[in-house]
Amino acid sequence: MMKKKDSNLKAVRHLLVCLLSCITVFAFGANHDFNHLDLKPLAPLSVSGGQGLSGHFAGVVDGKIIVAGGCNFPNVPAAEGGEKVFYDDIYLLENAFKDNENWKSIGKLPKAVAYGVSVSTPQGLICLGGNDGNHSLSDVFLISFHGEELKITALSSLPVALDNMAGCLSENVIYVAGGQSDGIGSNRFFKINVEALLKGESWEELPCFPGDFRLQPCMAVQSNAGNPNLYLMGGYAAPTESREGIVHNNGLRLDLKTGLWSETAPILADADGAPRALIGAVCSVSGGSHLVFFGGVNARIFEAAINGKLGESHYDYMSHPADWYRFNDKVLVYHTLTDTWFENGSFPQLAKAGAAIVPYQNGWLVIGGESKPGIRSNEVSFVSLESHKSFGWLNWLVLIVYLAGMLLLGYYFMRKEKGGDDFFKGGGRIPWWAAGISIYATMLSAITYMAYPAKAYATNWTYYPMLITILLVSFPVIKYYLPFFRRLNVTTAYEYLERRFSGAVRLMASAVFIIFMVARMALVLYLPSLALTAVTGINIWVCIALMGVITIIYCTMGGVEAVIWSDFVQGIILVGGALVSAAYLIFSTEGGFGGFVDIAMADEKLKLVDWSFDFTKATFWVVVLGGIANNLISYTSDQTVIQRYLTTKNEKSASHSILLNGVMSAVISIAFFAIGAGLYTFFKTHPADLDISMTKTDAIFPFFMMSQLPAGVAGLLIAAIF
Repeated sequence: MMKKKDSNLKAVRHLLVCLLSCITVFAFGANHDFNHLDLKPLAPLSVSGGQGLSGHFAGVVDGKIIVAGGCNFPNVPAAEGGEKVFYDDIYLLENAFKDNENWKSIGKLPKAVAYGVSVSTPQGLICLGGNDGNHSLSDVFLISFHGEELKITALSSLPVALDNMAGCLSENVIYVAGGQSDGIGSNRFFKINVEALLKGESWEELPCFPGDFRLQPCMAVQSNAGNPNLYLMGGYAAPTESREGIVHNNGLRLDLKTGLWSETAPILADADGAPRALIGAVCSVSGGSHLVFFGGVNARIFEAAINGKLGESHYDYMSHPADWYRFNDKVLVYHTLTDTWFENGSFPQLAKAGAAIVPYQNGWLVIGGESKPGIRSNEVSFVSLESHKSFGWLNWLVLIVYLAGMLLLGYYFMRKEKGGDDFFKGGGRIPWWAAGISIYATMLSAITYMAYPAKAYATNWTYYPMLITILLVSFPVIKYYLPFFRRLNVTTAYEYLERRFSGAVRLMASAVFIIFMVARMALVLYLPSLALTAVTGINIWVCIALMGVITIIYCTMGGVEAVIWSDFVQGIILVGGALVSAAYLIFSTEGGFGGFVDIAMADEKLKLVDWSFDFTKATFWVVVLGGIANNLISYTSDQTVIQRYLTTKNEKSASHSILLNGVMSAVISIAFFAIGAGLYTFFKTHPADLDISMTKTDAIFPFFMMSQLPAGVAGLLIAAIF
């Protein structure tokens, strides 16, 4: 018996040595090429002798790009006292990327208007408010097509006339905030469901946003730790009799679930350390937790101008060359989860104020705007985002060697099988420590391996007590359930039901278990595949096929013995990778371990217990009671766990394996939650290293592996997840 154990362990050791050799010989640094922005000029939009527009409506209707309204100085330049002209024209661009495609005038708005808000909906382009050159407007109308015919439909007016406000669409709800009404600043806030708006229902007024009013801010709704938040960023408050004009160099964040406002971190300062304000900038969401901003005026120059501190007349102020005004040409990116900013490229073509932005075919159209006060640009640009997603030859090599090793492991144990007892129970020769690690690896699915760090990254440690309940449940399992199943001398947990009741009951329970496992495996295969595809670029069907086919082959060839020893290998790799990752993240945070602790404590990322009695949240009571109930079910009736109780030589060894699993769950899970906190502190101090196109935070740990760990090491951890 001892010789058999030694030969089994030797085979597993050879597999581990082979994998580690591949990594130590070939490991190179990771590729950090993410978030590459590219700009392509499109057909210009010119009105009135080559001038472009500012303050116009823009969006997509039935796949066609629409621009309507806007204003410019068509005849005499603004610096020479020219008059601003407001337009009612509607323009159409059928296909932005088609050669020789130009803008066409297709109709008129009900009135000339600029400085309003527009949102694209499946029903058409909804245009809200604005100014006609004399007064603010409350008009709301829909631009749509009936076949090829253009249609303008009046909708429920805003409760108050507004211009220079911000607005956005999220989950079919339109939000409007800020701006001014006939020159009087406003911090009022409104919303309406699109369906309600189309039916003629009234707008709902929400509590005013805090602080002073904001003109020309940016607005978007983006996820923050899984909760939708509305962001009102930048803007300014015009001077009044009692104070000077104010430039807002921060943003406001509204939790749409709780209704609570809070301030964001200050907007990233420019290269000279001067604050930015995003006045006249445009923004859009990117991925699942980023906002991207283009253009805007220079905060210092603009603040001096509105407060009359430049020592020049109004017309002299407008006569400088465009470079003097220093409009923002940097792409600014804000990460909602860590509340951090960074720059992502520089594009002089985007240094505009009052442009329009339209999400379009995995990128953004930036249309018009002023290149300096009084001068409207006719430029139209398409900004595309490309994120490097390459698994790399070395990672592929490690993955192939790993999966081949799993197949060889199955073949090795297949040759040793001598009957059903060997196939289902390993002949009772599995060491207790191997069985314990196998139980741990079995319950640690690929979803769990990614979900624990992702949850701690997005929130805190309040789910950790659930892992301690596994250790608590171990004691009644060892005392009552383990002896029960061992002394029955059964092959599966459901044999007992036949002895106690009938064969029909056993078949029913087995069928229910199989149905449950098939459904669970669909999720266990699909969800990790989504995350792995997002960060590696491997086709999702290849991910599912690799995980499914390889596992089926080595399990059916080698039986439970192959499963346990492969679990052992995977457990060692996953736990080792978790410890290495945690250490890397903590000590690579700006400021090292001290910086990690300071940031994590300040942002409550190490919060362990919520003692409240709110049973709709992950409070201590919910987590512990839910954990005990869930784990008691798994460790007393789940065939995948109970089968391992039966593979050791005796009851004492089996009890040791259960206890080892409980200890590992309680202790090693600390590393997973430390990874989550480390991911937060690392990316808070290195925000530019994030992939701004990432849609789900569940992919954050695999993304870290691929982007930060050396090639080969990343491949091994991804292979273990497979």
